[in-house]
Amino acid sequence: MAGAKPDRQTEWMRIRGQLQAEYGDGIFKSWLKPMTLLDKGTEGILIQLPTRFMRDRVQGSYGERIRTLWFGADPTLSEIGFEVKASLQGPPGPPTPCAVGNGSPDDFATLFQPVLTFENFIAGESNALAHGLCLGVAEGNVRPSGPLYLFGGVGLGKTHLMQALGLRLRRDRPDRTVLYLSSDDFRQHYIDAVNARNVAAFKNMVRSFDVLMIDDVHLLSRNTGTQDELLHTVNAFASRNRLMVISGNASPVGLEGIDERIRSRLSTGVSAEVQPLETDYPLRLAFLERKAFEMTLPAPQEVLAFMAERINSNMRVLQGAINRLELHFRHFGGEMSVDRAAKVLVDLLPANDRTLTVEAIKRLVCDRYNVRPTELNSRRRARAVARPRQVAMYLAKQLTALSLPDIGRKFDRDHSTVLYGVRRIEELMGEDKALEEEVEALRRKLEP
Repeated sequence: MAGAKPDRQTEWMRIRGQLQAEYGDGIFKSWLKPMTLLDKGTEGILIQLPTRFMRDRVQGSYGERIRTLWFGADPTLSEIGFEVKASLQGPPGPPTPCAVGNGSPDDFATLFQPVLTFENFIAGESNALAHGLCLGVAEGNVRPSGPLYLFGGVGLGKTHLMQALGLRLRRDRPDRTVLYLSSDDFRQHYIDAVNARNVAAFKNMVRSFDVLMIDDVHLLSRNTGTQDELLHTVNAFASRNRLMVISGNASPVGLEGIDERIRSRLSTGVSAEVQPLETDYPLRLAFLERKAFEMTLPAPQEVLAFMAERINSNMRVLQGAINRLELHFRHFGGEMSVDRAAKVLVDLLPANDRTLTVEAIKRLVCDRYNVRPTELNSRRRARAVARPRQVAMYLAKQLTALSLPDIGRKFDRDHSTVLYGVRRIEELMGEDKALEEEVEALRRKLEP
């Protein structure tokens, strides 16, 4: 932050502190702490971040709030921008950079989050196998003959384990290069390379690494070209006896819309399920105890036990619950009790005792897109109706245990129409970040 005026430096420190208080330590350490300030005088300020990926995430998710705080502190500011500062690049990628399109290997990669370490991972019965395998690979005690494949539902720790493995390898084996990519980034980089007629550079970039990690492979459903490239990449790593770590939402044989050859290759490796949290009360309680300690939140044991007993869907919901409890306690003060916690978390607790219905999903989608429930069951194909219908089908598939034919009956459609709608939304979410955020916002409102 060299070069910033003293008054703006002071305001910057205050704003950073407020952001940490509002978003919590986890988000702050992962995304906001690396920000630095460049004061351009009368031209305004620039907020700099280490990588393009990080800049885009901070600007998209937190930029509005940062601008609000800055303009409130200094109404004379003419401009607040976000940029990548090349000198702040994180740990090195391959020893010989080979950029695709533009940018460095670190811009190419999905960001490693420093907080997602083995030390910060809560191990329990439901994730013991996956945790043990990843730790064994990191320490050199386990050497998979094929891809290491982690699978399970959302918010259970697959990404945390993958990142912990990658971070440990980068720390302990600096001679080995590690590339971690979300499936969205893998797909987008491949598409960019095709459009730029530079696929060879893409292949060279990816295959120059010693370790390759692809997160959420199921999101490549129906992306034929990208799946073909992934298959060639998997085969290339296997032929060179290099490590691949891949995650998905189902076992290899249960990956819908994924090429049979990829599923077969994943089946020949080592698979581990990260199981649901419903039956792992000790893990839920340990997670809440750890978070309360990190937050210095004086929550009595009976309050944490109450939360662990009643909130059992996934870690994200648990994290959101304790974040809310902390904000309430810091703001209002007073004694924390089970009754008070129940009132603060009232909208989370009853949901655990309800079964989410397609009708509830349809009502929420209709409210969001301003359409009538009867229109979702109509034969209208106008985009204003078809898109909300597909979103509702996608959410029903993701959030209920109903089969495709059962979901189809709720919309007066057959199962093939539902499958097409689900895959269409998955494809569009990969291309349109605004739609992805919109659908995820609806999901958060529906999830317990």
